[in-house]
Amino acid sequence: MNSVLFIKDLKLILKDLKFQMFFVILVILFILSAISSSVSYKNLSSDFQADYKAHVDMVNDGQSTSMMGMLTDYWVIVAKPADPSLLFSNYNTYPDKISTAISFYEPRFFNYGTEQGEVFSLNWYFILGILSGFIMLVISFEAISAEKRFGTLRLLSIYGVKRQDIMWHKYLSYMLLYLIIIIPPALVSMLLFFALTGTWSMIYMAKFALILLLSIPFASFFIVLGILISMSKNYRNSIVLIVFIWLLFVIIIPQSAYVIARQIRPLKTNTEYHQEGIEAFNNEFEKWGEQYNSSVYGNGSLEDGLRAKAVYAAGEKKSLVSQEELKDSKQQTRLIQKIASMSPFYQLEMISEIIFDKGYYLLQYQEETAKQTISQIKNLMIEQDSHDNTSLHLFYRWASADQYALNGMLFPFSKEKFNHPELLFVTNVETDKVGTKALSIILRLLPILLLNIITFMLAAVKLERLDIR
Repeated sequence: MNSVLFIKDLKLILKDLKFQMFFVILVILFILSAISSSVSYKNLSSDFQADYKAHVDMVNDGQSTSMMGMLTDYWVIVAKPADPSLLFSNYNTYPDKISTAISFYEPRFFNYGTEQGEVFSLNWYFILGILSGFIMLVISFEAISAEKRFGTLRLLSIYGVKRQDIMWHKYLSYMLLYLIIIIPPALVSMLLFFALTGTWSMIYMAKFALILLLSIPFASFFIVLGILISMSKNYRNSIVLIVFIWLLFVIIIPQSAYVIARQIRPLKTNTEYHQEGIEAFNNEFEKWGEQYNSSVYGNGSLEDGLRAKAVYAAGEKKSLVSQEELKDSKQQTRLIQKIASMSPFYQLEMISEIIFDKGYYLLQYQEETAKQTISQIKNLMIEQDSHDNTSLHLFYRWASADQYALNGMLFPFSKEKFNHPELLFVTNVETDKVGTKALSIILRLLPILLLNIITFMLAAVKLERLDIR
């Protein structure tokens, strides 16, 4: 009897015009997402190659990688090449490139020309995280009301079928339906993207398969919610409720998170941070000037190192302002994520960042890589400079401004080429191990699993109390 009910429910759903219409729409959207993402991939790959070529040209030029010049003009770049994860999302929230000065950690953020902040850009994130929730709500919101309207719910009760069994059959049939309308189009989309970009990768195939698997709890929540709504007495109210719930999770909560977080943790403008940095530098330098007078301000102080120490100390104060700007931005972002995480589809986005090493998740590791690389480069430069007999070994960013005080006879730092130019453009950023990532994903899945359980229990209780006459 139970298997008959399940097959009956599934056949009815497959014949439903709504299902057929949504299936066609999803097939089209998945194919278009592959084409759109492949275009983005090629554009971003071209931009990355242009960046890398510019770096190689500067290295070959020689002047740009002279150690004296690197103190003032050269920036270390930590970049992530375009990869197949673009099929899931463009990840415009945070850039894929960090650029930071050699001497002090003053990060600058760039992206490769991607469009900013488009929630509804055509990719898997839009389809799986946003659209599929609405589709499952629309398909399932008549699950019980239709049975009651046609009298089959009462008939099943007369034959002794438990209402809990009815609930499970409905739920399982809709879950199978979700897999039917998602997996085949997604597979076509993935293969088409690989074919168009020539980026065939078993690793990314596994990651895309994992994303599809992890989207099930999110779809399940909207299915159970639709079944719960289907027991509403007023049909029109059900439709209004569906639209409101979808808007709540997709637009209202995430957008409110941005507004609330920016009110609680507002950021200063870039101009204000820049001005604070200049003031911090000047104030510190003046303190050294007051203490040592002409030894700091004069040109004859290079040999005793007081000017170098004053400039370095002032630069450190300026660098602290840059780090404060970054810290403030990260705190605001963390607050946004905490508030927005009340939305199931936003949780899916944060999980995808962990899987694909993108977005805010990647940014933290890029920063650490930049810091370690800068430290390594500084040590190598100091060691290489120590062998230059013409250098005064004054290692600070503004040292080149003081070389003119010596009438070109000596230099504060070596003008030889840096021996390790490969460290100036970094593409390998190590993130968490698989086990740690899995734990992070599970912790993010727990809230949506809890929502599923609570909603399912509410729906089961309501069905038990439902008047089927």
